[in-house]
Amino acid sequence: MDTFELQDFNKRIGLNTDLKNISEQICSHYNLGGFISNELIIIGYEDYNYYLTTTNGKYCVKIFNNMRTKKDIVNCLERIRAVANSQINSPKPLRINNDVVLELDYKNNHYDICVFEYIDGKNYFELKQKANKETIKELAKQTAMINQLDIKPDFIYDSWAIINFEQEYKNKREYVSDKYKKEFDRLLTELKDINFDKLPKGFVHGDIISTNVMRDRNNKIWIIDFAVSNYLPRIIDLAVISCNMCLDNKSKENTYENIALLLREYNKYVSLTEYELSSFSTLYKLANAMHILQTQYIIKTDGNSEENQYWLNEGIVGYLFSDDEKFSKILRR
Repeated sequence: MDTFELQDFNKRIGLNTDLKNISEQICSHYNLGGFISNELIIIGYEDYNYYLTTTNGKYCVKIFNNMRTKKDIVNCLERIRAVANSQINSPKPLRINNDVVLELDYKNNHYDICVFEYIDGKNYFELKQKANKETIKELAKQTAMINQLDIKPDFIYDSWAIINFEQEYKNKREYVSDKYKKEFDRLLTELKDINFDKLPKGFVHGDIISTNVMRDRNNKIWIIDFAVSNYLPRIIDLAVISCNMCLDNKSKENTYENIALLLREYNKYVSLTEYELSSFSTLYKLANAMHILQTQYIIKTDGNSEENQYWLNEGIVGYLFSDDEKFSKILRR
């Protein structure tokens, strides 16, 4: 990572000292032993995440972006606590003073920190893989468990979320290529035709994508980062999973089979309604459209990167695949 990129990450938390100093404070407060090393996690657009290695082991540290309000952080912590007390396959946060957050003041700066157990594996973005059939089944099971959690947290605005497409498109339409302006204008009409009050709601992760799904050395699947989870129509999680984890960039047929499998498996745990299924096609398009919209905006305003190009390509292929008569047939399988 070059100096410019590192500075860009450091801005997220206003870091005004060597990260080693923050890690040593974390080691002391959590009794994690002696500091050995840090490894910045450069994937993701929100908070500041890194791996901390100590004489006691390895941990994953999240420092909340200083652009988050105090209310945002309280909301995020509510989600972390709820997931920590469930059977969902997600890294558990370490507890400190009977809670899951360390509020650290150091060198005239404030840091809100969570430390999680380390999962010895890689996410699917790092693996450069998509979900196979068994992984899709497990994702369906885990998603059903997430959606059934008894939690209705305060709303957190996520600029990548399907439900915010209208507002985000309005703000960033000028950055979208002409081809997709025409497409998204039509899609916006489709979105307005959905009666969201008719869609059953639940606790929704909202971002079950390759960067947030890990596979450990024993091939166990883990879902990470509930920072943008909300109480929303549960079908949103399935649309988001479908646009990325189920996508086979080289095959429409495989993509359709993967999505059909996801919906069937999920339906074993939570019965999908006819209206959910009838709305799925539009929500799937929206999930892909968001990848195109946001990455075209970021590339034009902040420059390109491997991650930006990855999500742009995912959105383009996924959106193309949704424009096919065969696509609607997966909902009837």
